Amino acid sequence: MPTDLLTALAVQAFLVSPWKPVVMLLPFIPWAWLISSKLDKDARKFRLNPQVWNSLHLTAGVFALIAMLFIPLFWASWPVGVLILLAPILIYWRVRNGTVPEAQRFYLTGETLTARMTARRQSKAAKDAVIRFIDAEGSMHDLPLKDDPEYALHMLAEDFIGPAIEARAYRMELAVGPNGVSLSQMVDGMRFKREPVTQEDALQLIDYVKEYAGLDVGDRRRQQTGEFKIEGPAGKSKLTITTAGSSSGQILRIDVNREERLSLPFDGLGLLPSQIEELKILCELQERHGLVLLSSPPGHGLSTSMYAFIGRHDPYTSNIKTLEREIQLWIDGVDHILWDPANPDLDYATHLQSILRRDPDIVMVDLVKDADTAQAIVEPGMVGPLLYVPQRAESVTEQIRVWVKLVGNVAHATKALRAVVNQRLLRTLCANCKQGYQPTDAQLKQLNIPASKVSQLYRAHGKIQVKNKIETCPVCRGTGYLGQAGVFEVMTVDEEARKHLAGGDLKAALGHARRNKMIYLQEAALSKVISGDTTIEEVIRVTTPSRAGGATSPAAARGT
Repeated sequence: MPTDLLTALAVQAFLVSPWKPVVMLLPFIPWAWLISSKLDKDARKFRLNPQVWNSLHLTAGVFALIAMLFIPLFWASWPVGVLILLAPILIYWRVRNGTVPEAQRFYLTGETLTARMTARRQSKAAKDAVIRFIDAEGSMHDLPLKDDPEYALHMLAEDFIGPAIEARAYRMELAVGPNGVSLSQMVDGMRFKREPVTQEDALQLIDYVKEYAGLDVGDRRRQQTGEFKIEGPAGKSKLTITTAGSSSGQILRIDVNREERLSLPFDGLGLLPSQIEELKILCELQERHGLVLLSSPPGHGLSTSMYAFIGRHDPYTSNIKTLEREIQLWIDGVDHILWDPANPDLDYATHLQSILRRDPDIVMVDLVKDADTAQAIVEPGMVGPLLYVPQRAESVTEQIRVWVKLVGNVAHATKALRAVVNQRLLRTLCANCKQGYQPTDAQLKQLNIPASKVSQLYRAHGKIQVKNKIETCPVCRGTGYLGQAGVFEVMTVDEEARKHLAGGDLKAALGHARRNKMIYLQEAALSKVISGDTTIEEVIRVTTPSRAGGATSPAAARGT
């Protein structure tokens, strides 16, 4: 549209009604201020392509002006123009909220604004207390005021839970022992120590949390598990509480949104496409027999993988049962059975045998700790159900040796083996701040990565540049990593491999698997480096045996 024509139309509108141009331009003033002073800076901070968004906003401004000038009826053209101005802003809001952490999101709905204003008034009245506790029965408790007797305990719990959730911790641990108090939290598989509290405060905190979770506060020896919810500045979270004690002290473990973390689909674990293809055969009706061993060091996602492996089977066409010491995730259609260690008349092995006599199709067991249970597992052989058996081991080789030792007979231990799977969890790079670099030929050669497969690698940075200022990345909070992904070593066991194993020749069995294109754990991990998902340093940290264990505290021994 020629400039002189637009000018003529504007002059004509002014002559007909001098107040209409004023009304027409009014929405452009806050629109321009919002984009220039807020949205542009926000898009640069979170690296959301500010140039693209600015172009969209500018285009919307032009079309809004054209609509206001050319639609004949002014009271129709003006709202249309305003809607055109708002459209890219609303789209940016939706895209941004799907990218940034919960605590950094924009909320524009009236209901949420009302909730936030109410929360702000409550926070002011409570003078620092900002987290509400929703107990095991679903009752929401009011924030305590400073003169409330529970205020000090509530603030102690807030100081323990609040900062951990803001830091994206998925687990908090508190241990009270003869040598003092230890507090820590887990973020992306890494343990971070917290400032300790006094022994008296720690014990009061454990009792306070147990009460909200509906646990027996007076029982300080038996392991107890319960749940409650919290609501605060970081949103809503479901906390799973596990407590245990002995003559030496008390342990409290808090898992944040545990069910969400355990509910990964099979193809979302991190298995490579070829590994998924290898394991697909176990879903076929005639192949649902034998034994699958799965292992990892503590804290490397073994529980998540176990649930994903049984979750890929159709529970409505298969009879799937589990026997667990603690049911961490309920899967629809699966018969989850809880073993009671307090029952002296029914040990784990006997309970498992009774389940196997009912002819299930698929069975998931818990960590095998005794020879009787191992014997019960191998007894059905290749005519029984498909059994998934978790172990703690750092490699496929160690896994097989541990299993043979438990069973006590190499032929019996290996006669029904179908697959042996070992895994690790790698931290994944934060997409908002990861930094690319060109690796040297020496580095590529050392890692056995062909130069033709990679043009650049990435390193964790934790910083971003906002205009001329270097700031801590608001997404990963400066760690350089955001989340975790699994890497796997899968050894499928065919007849020939089984013969080598039964004869005690583990080396020959592994060699046969390698000839059948078995991918080593380090190779699977390096594929994540090549794809830009993680770093060389992270692969070295996780796949080095002395470092792979991760969580080592008593409370982390059953890490998910």
